[in-house]
Amino acid sequence: MMDMTPDSIKAEFLQIHALLGDLTDDQIDKEPGHIYRSHFDRLNRLAAVHVEERVAQRLLSDPELRAGIRRISHLKRINGLRLEIKCAESIVADPDPWARLEQFVYYPNYVELARMEYSGAKLNPQDRVVFLGSGPLPLSLICLYRQYGIESTGIEQAPEYVELSGKLVKTLGLDGRIRIVHGNHFSLPLKERCRLVMVGADALPKEEIFAHLAKALSPGEMISYRIYEKGLRRLLDDQSLFCLPPEFSEYARIRPEPPVNNTSVFAVKVN
Repeated sequence: MMDMTPDSIKAEFLQIHALLGDLTDDQIDKEPGHIYRSHFDRLNRLAAVHVEERVAQRLLSDPELRAGIRRISHLKRINGLRLEIKCAESIVADPDPWARLEQFVYYPNYVELARMEYSGAKLNPQDRVVFLGSGPLPLSLICLYRQYGIESTGIEQAPEYVELSGKLVKTLGLDGRIRIVHGNHFSLPLKERCRLVMVGADALPKEEIFAHLAKALSPGEMISYRIYEKGLRRLLDDQSLFCLPPEFSEYARIRPEPPVNNTSVFAVKVN
């Protein structure tokens, strides 16, 4: 890796943006991944670089860099969704779905994230959680049940993801334990009582979601969400620059250990 000065980091990000900038969401969905995989691999290597706080703050305040990063962050999320969709489809079609699931490149990450959620929220096997923005491959919910017996409801606003993830859950024999419903944050509160509301990384818009949760949840109910704090990866997390409503009090942050990159943040509704 090149010498990481603020100017060289900016130049590297902008070069990646130039390589990916014309890529459309539709191309990511339909073209073979190897065509652009090297650019995303390069982006991931750059994101893993550790920098001093003063360097990170200087980069975060650069308007030209922020504009470029906003675009490549979007494309990175679309590529992540593509990987999840392909994995979910392959699991549904596989005669040994659990084996196929465990082959997913990020499966170990979700096993550790489940441990972080279970520990941070002090969950018990009889508790139920809700996940906003559960997506096509609800690995957080699958791992929470498989590791700790936590039942759950996934709320997803894209009908095609609801259908695919519902098939996936059924294929894994978990349809009695994990329920996938079509909706969004305005679907809360649900009829069944839940211990924790988990807000997915791609659930948007964050400020609107948390404003609604501040009204919809009862005092004592908990929420969690994930952010990036490690290295340059935080520059790619353009969704976590918000303030929790005053109705919530943050009580814990569990910082990541390999292979996880996300910090899990926990808060409780206080009034």
